[in-house]
Amino acid sequence: MKQNNIFFRYFSPVAAQQKLYVAALVALLSSSAYEAEAQVGEPFIHDPSTIAQCDGKYYTFGTGEGGIWSEDGWTWQGGAVRPGRGAAPDVLKIGDRYLVAYSTTGGGLGGSHRGDVLTMWNKTLDPKSPDFKYTEPVVVASSLDDEDCDAIDAGLLLDPTTGRLWLSYGTYFGFIRLVELDPKTGKRMEGNEPVNIAIDCEATDLIYRNGWYYLLGTHGTCCDGPNSTYNIVVGRSRKITGPYVDNVGREMLQGGGKMVIAANNLKTGPGHFGRYIEEEGVEKMSFHYESDFRQG
Repeated sequence: MKQNNIFFRYFSPVAAQQKLYVAALVALLSSSAYEAEAQVGEPFIHDPSTIAQCDGKYYTFGTGEGGIWSEDGWTWQGGAVRPGRGAAPDVLKIGDRYLVAYSTTGGGLGGSHRGDVLTMWNKTLDPKSPDFKYTEPVVVASSLDDEDCDAIDAGLLLDPTTGRLWLSYGTYFGFIRLVELDPKTGKRMEGNEPVNIAIDCEATDLIYRNGWYYLLGTHGTCCDGPNSTYNIVVGRSRKITGPYVDNVGREMLQGGGKMVIAANNLKTGPGHFGRYIEEEGVEKMSFHYESDFRQG
């Protein structure tokens, strides 16, 4: 699968074999000008997860198996370990453990929309640690060929106001859906039914800020190099279950979404948003570009 570079940016919340980029989160949400910064070393990964910190190091996982890590959050190398292969993972620290969610098939991969989202735990993300061991994965969401949703592209949010754990998932093939997980076990809450919260996007992620829940999704087409049309859009809601509305009043469940990251003259196809909280008041976002013309 084509790789991309990872980028960071102050959103105050990037990675693709596509390359990882980072930017400031506040700037994006406030519509301020920004510039994502390409990471260095070997920041090559496809569909990057949220970046997690563990014992002073930074980790992000991607489609396939494994991921990349960094000692300073800037220079990256291979070596992060995530079993299970699958696609578009996410990672979240809860207490003193790390919850990893990933998808198997779905998304039209192999001609099928049949898939599962699974979760598993680890005490550490450092494969050299004696405590490094993933638990057996459990299925928390599924899709069949005749459903109007794909069980792929997991995004995790631990609500800071309630302590409840939420998983968003889905692609262009139908709805983006939201389910509640048990923050102690990582399993689906018994009896919890999925809620449809958006259409016409994929690779969603949820964040909470100042009384608002923000739903970020990736719109457009991917995996076609400079011809990719990926861009990142956002809507917000007072409730985690929606409705999520953009800046002109369009609901994301009706195809709305304010564009916050788009292609420019040198890079195309930004997608797979993730947020990293560096310290209080300082948040960054990560994502990948499908093609960075400066990288060849």
